[in-house]
Amino acid sequence: KKALASPRPELHERPWLRFGDLYVELPWQGALRDNSSAAINNLRRLGQQRGEFRGETANIEKRLAGLLEGRGFRVVLNWEPADRLAGEVDLIAARDGVLLVIEVKSTFLRRSQREAWAHRNSTLRRAGHQLRRKFAAVVEAVAADDPGLGIPLGFSPGAKPVEAIGWIVDTSIECDHERFDGFLKLSVDELLIALRDDGHLLNGGIATSFPPSPDAVATLYPRGFHAKALIAAIEQQAVWGVIAAGKS
Repeated sequence: KKALASPRPELHERPWLRFGDLYVELPWQGALRDNSSAAINNLRRLGQQRGEFRGETANIEKRLAGLLEGRGFRVVLNWEPADRLAGEVDLIAARDGVLLVIEVKSTFLRRSQREAWAHRNSTLRRAGHQLRRKFAAVVEAVAADDPGLGIPLGFSPGAKPVEAIGWIVDTSIECDHERFDGFLKLSVDELLIALRDDGHLLNGGIATSFPPSPDAVATLYPRGFHAKALIAAIEQQAVWGVIAAGKS
């Protein structure tokens, strides 16, 4: 059988050449490249077989969990449903009677329309199918008063979520705010910004003094933070609306 070709780095990802033991750097490539994108693609696209790969994804999940807990959510990580076919659920959070089921995808930055199309029609479509089963398993377990899930999430026996939402949260921005099997896909960046309420920083900030006055900083939650306010900010793309408002 023909061996599968390993990913080949682009010059913007590794702007140097190797001749035996000699490495030659291409300074014009190094000066112009997007260093953050190059670093991500070195780790996630070219280094998929590294032992640290799974640990890095777990750290993303833990970081999101920590921010959700800081916002008053009760969080359960890596829950295993009774239906083994559903697979491990990355992150479940609940607050104000609202249940969030999140499928985390840690991928690389696509370099072409062809790669973005493949990402949409393979990884994200598959994530939607996976989340469909996981979402159903979580909702069923909470409704059945599963003590290993309902109580850690803050649901008392007999209590049911007033709303249940499923999200696909991906480290890449391709296909943001499209739906796969009915579930919204958004980027990790957007969720981090929404949880930290840092949308105003995307437009350079609006503070006129240093240190900035709390009244001078815009907020995504003028009526206070709660679970439905977070969902509204995400679904209405309020984070990116700050940029649009700054350009108008």
